[in-house]
Amino acid sequence: AIFTLEQIIRFVAFRWMIFAKHERFWNIFDMVIVFFSWVEIVIRLAWADSTTSSIAKLMKLPRIARMLRLCRTARFLTSLRVMVTLIARSLKSLFWVLAVLFSILFVFSLILTQGVTDYVNAASTEVGTAREDSEMLQKFGSLFKTMFSLCQAMTNGRDWGEYGQMLSPVGLDAVVTIVVFIFFTSFSVVNIVTGVFVDGAIEMSKADRHLALEKKHRRKQQTACDLLELLIEIDADKRGWISRSDFMAAIERPDVQDFIESLEISTGQTAVLFQVLDSNGDGWVDLVEFVDGMILLQGEAKTADIQILLMQVR
Repeated sequence: AIFTLEQIIRFVAFRWMIFAKHERFWNIFDMVIVFFSWVEIVIRLAWADSTTSSIAKLMKLPRIARMLRLCRTARFLTSLRVMVTLIARSLKSLFWVLAVLFSILFVFSLILTQGVTDYVNAASTEVGTAREDSEMLQKFGSLFKTMFSLCQAMTNGRDWGEYGQMLSPVGLDAVVTIVVFIFFTSFSVVNIVTGVFVDGAIEMSKADRHLALEKKHRRKQQTACDLLELLIEIDADKRGWISRSDFMAAIERPDVQDFIESLEISTGQTAVLFQVLDSNGDGWVDLVEFVDGMILLQGEAKTADIQILLMQVR
């Protein structure tokens, strides 16, 4: 009932725009979950026999997907939201990664399986090798077994040194093959795959509008706190405002200059800078004027600022 009321309120507020917003897929998902919940209730009220009871139990399955609603609230938890979104968006890349790994496993497994098979067939007439051959065939007796063994060695599920020692009777080429496989997958493929996913996470976090706005808001808050501390430090008399002389004296300090320049604000013309901060022209700058003025001056002039200035001059 609560979810149904939520859908009704959302539809009344946004009308058909709920299907045009960037969260339209979540809105459709919520509607589907609510629909299946009502279908289950109707089935239970209309019929009560065992057959319809089983159908009603099946209708409960989509409700399990309601746990995905946590992904919507995860936007307030930055790290969790990034991880969940990255996992969802990396499924396509993961498919191709698995395809590449499968191809590599297939090629190396084919070489090792052929070598082991030839060795076992040639040594089948010799006495005393049956036990070693049996253990070797358990790990490398078929293409599937070899692929599984190499997968264990690649993921540290089994020490690849043991497999190298096991394959030593086959010949040096078999040992070299498994060593090349381990070095190739561990130092090349795995690192490249990790780099691809890390790069994808960075690009996704940059492209995410909510995350970018949240970072910008945090930077603005941190800058405001630093500016407030700077104003308190300049205002030695604890008056809550600073005069032109206080500002001129403070701006000569190297630490104050470094901080202001870190905000990409030029300290070359201190008199003009104070005049800009003194928005009402009363000769002193209070806390609000100082913080808001510094944040407004932060960064380089944008094209929009220049166009507005040109319009005012005209």
